[in-house]
Amino acid sequence: MNGEAPARAPWLSALASRWFWESILCLLCFAGYAVVSTYGTMAGVPDATLYWLFIWGALPVGLVLLAARRFRLERSAKGIGSALAFGTLGGLGQWMILRALAAGPAERAVIFVVTGLYSLVTVVLAFLFLRERLSLLQALGVGAALVAVTVLSLPGGDPRKLQVGGAFPPLWFWPAMVVLGAWGIVGVFQKVASGHISAESALVWQTLAFLLFLPVVWPDRPIGSYPTAGIVWGLLGGTLTNLGTLFLVGAMKHGGKASIVAPLTTLFPLLVVMLAPVLFKESVTLFQWGGVAGAVVAILLLAR
Repeated sequence: MNGEAPARAPWLSALASRWFWESILCLLCFAGYAVVSTYGTMAGVPDATLYWLFIWGALPVGLVLLAARRFRLERSAKGIGSALAFGTLGGLGQWMILRALAAGPAERAVIFVVTGLYSLVTVVLAFLFLRERLSLLQALGVGAALVAVTVLSLPGGDPRKLQVGGAFPPLWFWPAMVVLGAWGIVGVFQKVASGHISAESALVWQTLAFLLFLPVVWPDRPIGSYPTAGIVWGLLGGTLTNLGTLFLVGAMKHGGKASIVAPLTTLFPLLVVMLAPVLFKESVTLFQWGGVAGAVVAILLLAR
């Protein structure tokens, strides 16, 4: 006996870590965003207008954080530049996922699973540029993710439809791929920003980046002409996204690796898929469930 305390199991260490619980809060916020964004499109609000509302919904969170810091932010050029970069790319991804939902209204749950695999991009980039190790299991996760994307992109979730002229890839596929790439790069910039500025400051700069999209998505008719429910869902989506990003950057700030936090927080589509029959009256085929299972396995491997 040398008097040393026994080593704690890795999963117990994770449960005792602040970054782990911040990751879980991020996951819940992102799942909430997925639900309210879907409700917004179901209410008949165009994707561009919904994104316009999203920006205004994100703004109060940024303003509250700015006021809480007494309007004083860190002056790290690298941190500010990274935060503006992930805000711009994140905003692009948010807009594209709304376009994907509009293009594939019958496959909303599947779209969130596919776009949720952006962590594979983050893991690969973290390995290439942040010098984070890529284990064999994570490499297998990348392969599983690619297979899952292919399976879930089959028309109607049925491979037999390829034989009768089914559209492949579906219309939602390319906007979803933009989301996959943009959000995957975001994870790297978030990790870089977390090393130079606080999570609160990063969120303020992200919100500023969101505002750059306003002229592009300005509504073509008075906002009051849209259903009230759709307006509320759009605003709430922005609030949930900014809160989720706050928890995400905080998790990285408090010791979470980009190659672990990103895959962990991307488990939110699983909640969406499980609730889809109840919330959206949307069925998921057996073949698609196989793709979902593959995606979950991929994310778990990537988070190793």
